[in-house]
Amino acid sequence: MKKKHHILSLLLAAVLFLGIFLPEPASAAELYFTAINDSVAPLTSDNMPCRYGGLLYVPYTVFNASQNGIGVSLGLNASYNNRSGRSVSIYNLKQMLTFDLINGTCRDDMTGMTYEGRAIMRNGKPYVPLYTVCNFFGLEYSYNQLPYISQGYLVRIKNSDVVLDDTVFIDTARRLINDRLRDYTQSLSSAETTPTPPTSTSTNPTTPADVDGSDVATYLAFRCESAEDLPSILSTLDSTGQYALFFLAPQVIEEDSDLVRRMLGTGHSVGVLSQDGDEDALNRGRLALEELTHTRTTLAYVPEAARAGLEEKGWVCWKETLFLEPSSTVGGNTFASTVLNRLGTRRRTVYLTLEGGSNTARVLSVLLRQLSSGNYTVAIPMETRL
Repeated sequence: MKKKHHILSLLLAAVLFLGIFLPEPASAAELYFTAINDSVAPLTSDNMPCRYGGLLYVPYTVFNASQNGIGVSLGLNASYNNRSGRSVSIYNLKQMLTFDLINGTCRDDMTGMTYEGRAIMRNGKPYVPLYTVCNFFGLEYSYNQLPYISQGYLVRIKNSDVVLDDTVFIDTARRLINDRLRDYTQSLSSAETTPTPPTSTSTNPTTPADVDGSDVATYLAFRCESAEDLPSILSTLDSTGQYALFFLAPQVIEEDSDLVRRMLGTGHSVGVLSQDGDEDALNRGRLALEELTHTRTTLAYVPEAARAGLEEKGWVCWKETLFLEPSSTVGGNTFASTVLNRLGTRRRTVYLTLEGGSNTARVLSVLLRQLSSGNYTVAIPMETRL
């Protein structure tokens, strides 16, 4: 038992040190259960609440009785428009709250009044800030650590139909919560032990046959001095369902607000780039992001020599495993094969940085396809320190 606690402590320390989440959900140190009134929802990787920007977020489906897994109604409905507008609406007969994922806004559709709070994408599903929704519709919520599950927490959403207080409910629901945890653990074990169908090496001869990234979490970041080629990069990521971390120079955040909103609204993360490690530049970028999106970042891309001093001041510095900038003469297949060969000896976690220019935009789709063929999982980098 002492050994397990030691391993867990090391894992948590690594998460805080690197400033990003480990791959969800199998490597997550914390488990967030959801309860609606006096019922506990099933625990799955795509419905687990999370923290982002210091706030609790839940999937929008929690507010739909037909989609929350337990059929309990809070008197609300919810819908997601995933077309070009990309918006989430939560409503009843009298009120409608709409989150615009592209612009990062939240408004009352009945009155036109705007509110602070924005939706994010996680695991391909929109998540909404719990405080904003509950405050708007007059609901209550609570957040409590479970005394019988290490690193286990209960997020409970309540309306006037609730019967039990939190203390009694947590004790009464102990068996059900443990059952939910057992089912969740078994589902992860099943996914990990399901054999991968054999693939023919002849279908993609440029992918190294001996590369297997099934045990490697790959965090992908782009270093961006300008925004010229970012629309193409974002479109490629959107079309493949992949997410990344964008380190933007302060002027990009200040001058390309629509692009920054698009990044955050479609599920990507944003940090600040300073090639010389200038703290004033980092603070300038952070302030611009706060004013634009009401989102605070502590992620920074700076030279190695500047990291220690900035980390003492609260910044979380990206420590890349590999940085690559494709040349104008290299083809997509050749570049992707080079990346996979470079990653072939890595294990567990890789922090891959690409220059956010035209050559990267040109080869990105091939690289993502070959990473998938090599069983690499491109994980979602998100900040954990605020």
